[in-house]
Amino acid sequence: MNKAVCFIVLFLSFFLFINLDEDKVLKSSLLEEENFNKMEKKPPVRLEKENIVLSEPSPKTIYLTFDDGPSYLTNQILDILEEKGVPATFFVVGANIEKYKDVVERAYISGHTIAVHSDTHVYGYIYSSLDNYLNDLNSIRSKVHNITKDYPRIVRLPGGTSNTISKKYKEGVVSEITHWLDKHDYYYFDWNIDSLDASGNASKEVIYNSVINNLKTGDNIILMHDSSTKQSTVEALPLIIDYAKKYDYTFAKITKNTNLYHHKVRN
Repeated sequence: MNKAVCFIVLFLSFFLFINLDEDKVLKSSLLEEENFNKMEKKPPVRLEKENIVLSEPSPKTIYLTFDDGPSYLTNQILDILEEKGVPATFFVVGANIEKYKDVVERAYISGHTIAVHSDTHVYGYIYSSLDNYLNDLNSIRSKVHNITKDYPRIVRLPGGTSNTISKKYKEGVVSEITHWLDKHDYYYFDWNIDSLDASGNASKEVIYNSVINNLKTGDNIILMHDSSTKQSTVEALPLIIDYAKKYDYTFAKITKNTNLYHHKVRN
């Protein structure tokens, strides 16, 4: 009888322990999800127009451009831009746009340009034919429209218009694409300063020096990335902005009125 009672007590104690432990795990998981949602759904804040140059270039203009987002880091970038009173242009991809649609909306409402990069960003698909590129383009434009109610006409090709990887999939396809974009009133942009942050191990010092050592009079279109592995870009960004302001550079976002900058097409 005593053994039976002891067994029941041990069983009930074990059951109670398991439930308490599961309750702790559940509460921890809910707290983590709550913090994540708070971070991702930060209310959009419109930049004060008197603090930024929206589309009027100066003799020394910087266009900050970010490819391959959005990601969780995009919110951090938006925080920095808001703090510094600086506009930017985001060339978005389709992979995470649904997950981070609140981030895209925040960027749009804050006055930044939402441009398009690619829906799939799969070179073997988009560069195998003009039709495939256009299908990809229409898909990412539709996803942006679902968030902003605008159909973007500002474009950056994956790898830029000078990429030669596309030759592997179809000879002359980039020439076909750029000709089509010109004919149908799209505005495609390459860059004239590479931050070198595409490298997976670029430090903030490398990114910072790659940018400031190449600034010049005229238009400076800076290539950066806001995908989820680019923490060093986030760390370098405020340093770049502070340096540029110190030396009288102004900042603008890309619009249809911005001077076009194209690389030489190599395919």
